[in-house]
Amino acid sequence: QKSKYHMKNNEHKIKLFKGHIFHKRYGKIEHSFKNKIVSIFINLTSLSNGELIKSPLLFSINKFNIFSWRSSNHGLRIKDSKPIDLEKFIKDLINKKNEKDGQYIKYIKLLTFPKVIGFGFSPLSVYFCYNKVNQLIHAVFEVKNTFGDIHHYILKNIPQNGNAQKVLKKMFVSPFYNNNGYYHLMVSHNNNKISTSVEYIMNEKTIFYASMKLKEIKFNNFNILNGIFNLLTYPGKIWVNIHYQALILWFKKLPINNIPQGQVIKYSNAAKISKSKK
Repeated sequence: QKSKYHMKNNEHKIKLFKGHIFHKRYGKIEHSFKNKIVSIFINLTSLSNGELIKSPLLFSINKFNIFSWRSSNHGLRIKDSKPIDLEKFIKDLINKKNEKDGQYIKYIKLLTFPKVIGFGFSPLSVYFCYNKVNQLIHAVFEVKNTFGDIHHYILKNIPQNGNAQKVLKKMFVSPFYNNNGYYHLMVSHNNNKISTSVEYIMNEKTIFYASMKLKEIKFNNFNILNGIFNLLTYPGKIWVNIHYQALILWFKKLPINNIPQGQVIKYSNAAKISKSKK
């Protein structure tokens, strides 16, 4: 039976979350940082169905505003393209290996970072696929790098395979890491809280860990402006911080890998973690 929260939850087409991201590098040269952030959570099924999505005056979809979001920045990542149907794109990804995998999806939501006065970069966006009883059944991690590439890591059948699943690293993200390891990807959505994590493992050792922990706040003009004034977000914050942290690592004399040629296939299916690496 659905809770009152879940009934109310389904009525909201878009939400605002705030929290923090945490990154830590392990090894001979350790490095970590923690940043406050704001994120948006969009019901793509409502958008695909042409339903009216109410939002604050300072937020727009596929239009310029103080806060905004464009569908063309996701999926195939085609710049300056027309808005695309992201719900269909994700369902097609889920169904590529087995057409039955997507049959129980009733709606899809996207967690990502908003643009601020037209500027922004989302290195990680996560698609949440739910069934008719509001249970998370699939998730897709959409990972972008600053070199223009994109890859989708697909976590299927979460109730059976778990919220954390294993997948080979297929895309070059940081010049300080190669692609010789694998990820443990985790996603969770409980009531008004969302958390994700990315653990990069090589030779059975964790060499990098990143997490995002968020809590829902009211999506209104006050919180949009408050996020900017308190530096939770500002134009290009994520992009600026990526390069700032890379500069620190460069000063620490970490070796830099050459950028490999991008993968032709832009998606990978994760698998159940059979046992702990420890």
